[in-house]
This record gives sequence, structure tokens and C-alpha cells, in this order.
Amino acid sequence: MKESKVTIRPEEKGFLSILFDLFRSLKLTISLFILLAILSIIGTLITQNATRTEYIQRYGIRLYEVLNFFNLFDMYHSWWFSAILLLLVINLIACSVHRFPGVWSQISRGIGSTGLEDSMLKTLPYVEKVQMMSKAANKAEEEVQSLLKKWFGNPMRIETESAITLFSEKGKFSRLGVYITHLSLLIILIGGLMGSLYGFKGHVEILEGEAVNQIFLKARDEEVSKPIDFSVRCDDFNITYYDFPGRKEKHVKEYTSALTILENGKEVLKKTVQVNHPLHYKGLAFYQSSYGTLHDVTLGIQWENKKEKQLLKTLEGETVSIPNSDSRIQLLKYVPQVHNFGEGVQLVLFKPNQEPRAFWVLKDFPKFDPQNNNDFILTFEGVTSKEYTGLQVTKDPGVWIVWIGSGLMIFGLIVSFFFSHQRVWIRIPKSSDKEIILAGSTNKNRVGFEKTFNHMVDGVRTKSSEFGVKS
Repeated sequence: MKESKVTIRPEEKGFLSILFDLFRSLKLTISLFILLAILSIIGTLITQNATRTEYIQRYGIRLYEVLNFFNLFDMYHSWWFSAILLLLVINLIACSVHRFPGVWSQISRGIGSTGLEDSMLKTLPYVEKVQMMSKAANKAEEEVQSLLKKWFGNPMRIETESAITLFSEKGKFSRLGVYITHLSLLIILIGGLMGSLYGFKGHVEILEGEAVNQIFLKARDEEVSKPIDFSVRCDDFNITYYDFPGRKEKHVKEYTSALTILENGKEVLKKTVQVNHPLHYKGLAFYQSSYGTLHDVTLGIQWENKKEKQLLKTLEGETVSIPNSDSRIQLLKYVPQVHNFGEGVQLVLFKPNQEPRAFWVLKDFPKFDPQNNNDFILTFEGVTSKEYTGLQVTKDPGVWIVWIGSGLMIFGLIVSFFFSHQRVWIRIPKSSDKEIILAGSTNKNRVGFEKTFNHMVDGVRTKSSEFGVKS
């Protein structure tokens, strides 16, 4: 009576089984990698984290709204990009869980109590036979054991009524190389997710001799300040130029910042920062990224019906309130020469219920713009220059996880490509006129294994004269 095979239809499977089959699919793995590659190309072509104005000028208002809806201007921090990475993590785990038990059974499987059986010879790819003509099993065993130890390591010995089987293997844990690589990918993806969710990139500009305890993060069209629990002081800023004899123009060779970390008013760390040599402290990295000169301008405020003049100091880009007034003034820039009129500053005046008004104030021509409809007149009194260092500030809590995963990946690839699981059986009969059988298998690097296996076979044949074996 024949046994009937039971076929499980897809609709008869449980929901969890169907879901597991989906996540362990190799097609899903390939699809996710292709999708990530396409998204990486898109993320390279589309500038990330630029201003709204830049995007509208480049793409137009309609295309901007479409791209902004899909969060393509900050895609690496979007929920859907993190979801794709998480899906890849689940896919790798499912694939590993599905295939690992079979591989582990091959690693842990022993030779058994019966040694090399005739049924096994049909499945093993490498089999050689040598005819033994005399009763020399003991001597044959000693010689074969030494050869097996030389080429494949210390053998196991299984003795039965009719034969002695010597079994040796090496590199059985090389089968785990694929799973070590899978684990390294998981670790790298987890590190990337941690960096995406909990990391940030910002910047700060520090005037020489001053300290700050906050940085600025870019959020859409504005910069958001983020306080830090320590202060960073710029003690000194230096620029080194190339010395080209006979050339007037200067080319920057290097610029460095001497920084000091302060906590509770105490200096805890000093370091000179230069390009590609950052300062690390409490998970934050301070990179030298830019430099410049900031102008501290002194303005004079002359009120109507008042003889004395008030002085007001402000920095470029800063907005300050005008004393005894509901107006505010912003210094846009200082220019050493305004169309041959000499030094000047460009200001923006903010008054309630009025459009902001930009105008120039010249040092040598204080009445160049009379600033009509105001009860005061602004004059340019003087300027002092201060150098500042521009630092890029980053935090990536997953960077060390990524480094660990990368190291583990290198180890896994070495194990996968340079090691193989090799097994060799040699069955020596106890009676005369029987064959010595040599058999072997390997999971990869068949050419290398075949060469080693043949060397061992040749070694057995060369020993034939010593223990009475005829090939």
C-alpha cells in the first residue's frame, strides 16, 4: 500500500506562516536592496535640507509641493526610509532563522557508530579505493592515521566487526560565515537607524575669545537653537597661507581653532581643531568647517529736539531694539567701500504695522538717507572686526555600532570565502583481500579540496610497500 502525500495549499496555511514565508523570501531581499539603491541615487540628485526658497527656484512651486509631500528633501530621516531599513532587518532575521537549523545540524552531526557505510559512498563526491593484499590492518591504520593527521587534523576512530573507520574534519564552523555576515548587516542597519532617529547635524560660529553653550540645527527654513550641557570657547583662530613668491593673491593652506571645553566654569579639555581632525566630547564631534570675519558696528541715534546722541552696538545679522522706541533695527552687512562713497552699512528698519525698509547709512555722508517719517536719525560711528570660527557639530550614537558591524562583516566575509568545511573518511578492513576506501566532501573550494585529497591518496599509495597494499 502506497503512502499518500498530503499537499498543503496556500489558502490552508495560517496567517503567520504566510507572513513568515513573505519575510524570508530572497525576492524581498533583492527588491529591498534595489529600492535602497534607487533611493540613494535620488537622495544624491536632490539636495537635502536646503531652504524652501532654493527648492522653489530649482523645481517650481508645484513640483516642490509634491516632493515635499513625500519628504524627499530630508529622506534619510523620513519615517518611510526608516521603515524600509526595519523591513530589511526583519527580512535578514527571517532568512537566517529559516536556514540556520539545517546548517547547525550539519555542523553538529557526528560520524555515527557504524563509521563509513556503503550507502554513504553513493552521496560523497570524492571516493578512492585501494586493494589490500595482506593482513596488515594494524600497520595500515598507523600509517593512514599519520597521513590523515597531516592533511586534515586529528582523526576520530570508529571500530566495527569488519572495519576501522578514521574520520577527520576541519573548518566546520566556516558554514557560519554567511550568518556572521547577516549579523553584521543587522548591526550596521541598527546603528544606522539609531543615528537617523537620535543623531543630528548642526553648526555654531564662535567669535575668537568668546564661548557658547548652544548650537544651531537647520529645520526647514529656519535655524533652531539647541542647548548643550557644557560651553565651548575659541581661544585662538589661525589661518596659514601658501607662500608663492611674486604672487599677490593669497591661497589658504590651513585654518585651525584652539578650543576649550568648560564645565561649571572649569576647563576640562583643550584641543586644536583642524579640517578632518575634530574634537570629541560627550558624544558630540566638533569639525572645523568654515571661518570668517564678523563686524561689530557702532550706530548713533540722534533724536529730534535732543542734542545728545545715543550709541548702539550691533553685530552683522543681529536684530536689536532701538531704545525708547517700538522699532527694531537689523544690520545686514558692512561694506568698506560703497560705490566710492566710503564705508557704509546696510540696515533694515522694522516698525509696527509697516513693511520692513532697507536703506544705507554712510559714514562720510550721514544725510545720504534722511530716513523720513522717523523721529530719529541713524548714523554710522565706527566698526571693529572680529574673526570667528565655523564649526560643524554632529552627534551619531550609532557610529560605534556601525564600526563594530563593519569589523564583524570583514570577519564573516573572510570566514565565508577563505575557509571551507572539509570532511574525510578512511575505512580500513580487518580482513585481507579487502579494499581501503577513502572518501571526502567539502561545501566549497572544491578545487583546493580535491588537490589536498589527492595528495593524501598519493601518500597512502607511496606507503603501500610498507604495509602490503597494492593499488
